Amino acid sequence: MSRAGDVALSVLTALPLGICALTAGGMLVAGDERILAMELALPVGVLVAGSLVSAIPLSILVWRRRRAAAGHARQRATAAAAQSAADRERANHQRFLARLDHELKNPLTAIRATVATANPPAGASGAAGAAVRDTAWDTVDAQAQKLSGLVRDLRKLSELETRPLEREPVSLEEMLAEAIEALGHQDPAARARTVLSVTRVPWSVPPLQLDLDLMSLAIDNLLGNAAKYSVQGPIEVRLREQDGWAIVEIADAGRGIPAAELSSVFDELARARNARDVAGSGIGLTLVATVVRRHGGDVSVRSVEGSGTVATLRLPVRERA
Repeated sequence: MSRAGDVALSVLTALPLGICALTAGGMLVAGDERILAMELALPVGVLVAGSLVSAIPLSILVWRRRRAAAGHARQRATAAAAQSAADRERANHQRFLARLDHELKNPLTAIRATVATANPPAGASGAAGAAVRDTAWDTVDAQAQKLSGLVRDLRKLSELETRPLEREPVSLEEMLAEAIEALGHQDPAARARTVLSVTRVPWSVPPLQLDLDLMSLAIDNLLGNAAKYSVQGPIEVRLREQDGWAIVEIADAGRGIPAAELSSVFDELARARNARDVAGSGIGLTLVATVVRRHGGDVSVRSVEGSGTVATLRLPVRERA
């Protein structure tokens, strides 16, 4: 509401009452005590009429000021929420940078230490010296590949955030079956432990409009995690429809995730303390969450350390606007 509008309403509120008050006062001074038929003294009637006329702009003024106050309160609440979101984003970014520093520091330290000790000790024979150099360069190559893989995964995650989705009708049941078969080419033992369970009664999951490549990438990551972190015991892949959502569960009987670290499993580069011995960049679950979110769904993880993990994907049966 503008300041000029407030002034105008204030004048409109006060003016009728002021004019009527002056008129009534003049009547009283002049001794005009004529009585209305309703037996209301004319000066009083004029005063009441002025009050009633003034009440109209007064009520408008009060309403506008209340509306302005409510608008200011909403603006303050919105600003507070935005600041809170910015603070959370800043904290997440700082955690990401700390993890990135850790992930880069280890291979770089290993490379520098290896280069420093690459020269064979004094008096070593030619064959022994060559063996030392070969071992050193193998270490350098392995660490360089680790760095390259980390950069590749980060680039892939960045591309997933922006690339257009190429949707097409996809049978989730067929996709899951193909993902399990693909797992068999990489880890036959894990494939032998994996079973697919599909609920078709009273109805099955219809084809969904999905980006086949991206969703396959997400499923492959979850299956790969189940295989990596469970060296024995079954891996169950389950598919069903529930309340307009396609539900995919991938469960294993592996090492599980510590309870204190469950809240951060989808953060970039996050790795549980009991997973350090398994190769990985910590990007996989972030990638899965990005793909599923871009399809209008969500993903969650339930886990008990020492017992196993269940990753649950929910995808809308019908594409949401």
